Amino acid sequence: MTFILMVGLFVLGSCDKKNDPTPNPAEDEEVSLQINSISLQDWTVGSELKFEESWSLNLQHADGSSPITFLINPNSSPIPERIEVKKGTYRYSFESASAPTFSDYLPVKLAGEFEAETPNQPVNLTGVAKSKGIVIQLDYDSSPPKLAEPQLIDFYSLNSDYYLYYNTADLLKISIPLPESQGFLTQFHLGNTAPLSTRYQVAWPENNDFYENSIKLDENKWPLTLIPTTVSHLEESQNETSGLAWIAGNLFSINDGENTNEIHQIDPFSGEVVRSIEVANATNVDWEDLAQSSTHLFIGDFGNNMGNRKDLSIYKVLISDLLNQDAVQAEKISFNYPNQTDFSPNNMNHEFDCEAMVFQNDKLHLFTKNWVSESTDHYVLPSEKGNYTAEFLENLPLTGLLTAADLDPVSGQLILMGFRRLGSNPLEQWLWFYRGLSETHVQGEVRKTKIGIIPHRGFPEGIAFWEKGNIWISSERFVLEGVYNIPPQIGIVGLEGLF
Repeated sequence: MTFILMVGLFVLGSCDKKNDPTPNPAEDEEVSLQINSISLQDWTVGSELKFEESWSLNLQHADGSSPITFLINPNSSPIPERIEVKKGTYRYSFESASAPTFSDYLPVKLAGEFEAETPNQPVNLTGVAKSKGIVIQLDYDSSPPKLAEPQLIDFYSLNSDYYLYYNTADLLKISIPLPESQGFLTQFHLGNTAPLSTRYQVAWPENNDFYENSIKLDENKWPLTLIPTTVSHLEESQNETSGLAWIAGNLFSINDGENTNEIHQIDPFSGEVVRSIEVANATNVDWEDLAQSSTHLFIGDFGNNMGNRKDLSIYKVLISDLLNQDAVQAEKISFNYPNQTDFSPNNMNHEFDCEAMVFQNDKLHLFTKNWVSESTDHYVLPSEKGNYTAEFLENLPLTGLLTAADLDPVSGQLILMGFRRLGSNPLEQWLWFYRGLSETHVQGEVRKTKIGIIPHRGFPEGIAFWEKGNIWISSERFVLEGVYNIPPQIGIVGLEGLF
């Protein structure tokens, strides 16, 4: 009996050990997590990011146990806090509570998964930004740039950069201080079309080699380059937009030759044609620019690529009719050049083409597009209907083909726009600035600024002063089969603060 009892106890003890195996110490081993980096999808600005002071990072183990929350400081690199967890697969998440319209921190939404395997486990967090960012790099000492509109805010400083995060589709207007000066630059930035992150660089003094989002200043603090802000693409009906006018808070445009004899009112922020106004008694041989007085709009039908036109004219339309009617009548001003004697076709190889015109003191000032010399001849005409020989005033050696002109109604500044066809940097877009315009000549030394290249922005064709001295510019569609297909577009160049 004793023998049988001992055997039974041995068997029972063996069964208990099989049902209660010894735990594997490796399964309960703790892992120390070290967060090495935070990566945001599509974020490209090459500068340090600024986040909220602390994040409540949620970790959820794959076994379904209750999530764990850890407070971390995301602005340190590497993040100092270590998170102790057991081995396994984890999902992490964090989302900023709000995305302010403007802020000094970048709100984010993080989500992802990692394996906790080694005693010191590195973790890289990924997610998306809930706001967009602007970084301004100045290579000179300065007060901070300011957001001027839609509200006034100083940019924040981070290392050697200035930055601002925003969550709005509005058009932002930024004031950038000039070095050693009370002057400033104006840069427009459109929230709904801008990438997640944008960097603007201002360098002084510099050369005028153009690269994206760069402003170069010469030793006198004049901008050798400026950055146009594309606001919208225009409808296909505006593929050959050739002239602009800003009248009573509305933007008007025309197309050049072989298009309709219509003036188009355009919404610059959508690119849509709001309405079209027929000039009933006019023909569009080659409409190229618009100019305006307080009472009339002038349409320059003087495009002349071949150099053989004898029907050069300017149509004069009442602004009151333009604003209130769908069809208008025009008076006609016909003219010729006093120094043209040869009218044989000579395609783009002559000095009698014209695409630029302004009005001042009852006179129309014409600036030619000289294909041979890449200069411009300045002529003047009466602004009343009739048939005239234009009066030659002067030649301006621009080194470019002129396509538009306008006068600032407040300062009297004259701006010419065009592009370079020849030389070492062809197809560059340029603005030429003069202090003003008298009855006999342009005033002041020319200052010039590069605003891009045609393969990026299309052919520059229309210019119109807008509010506070800033300008609208329009560009024709630019197509190079298999290489470029740039749609017609409308944009802004900030000039406020320069004059």
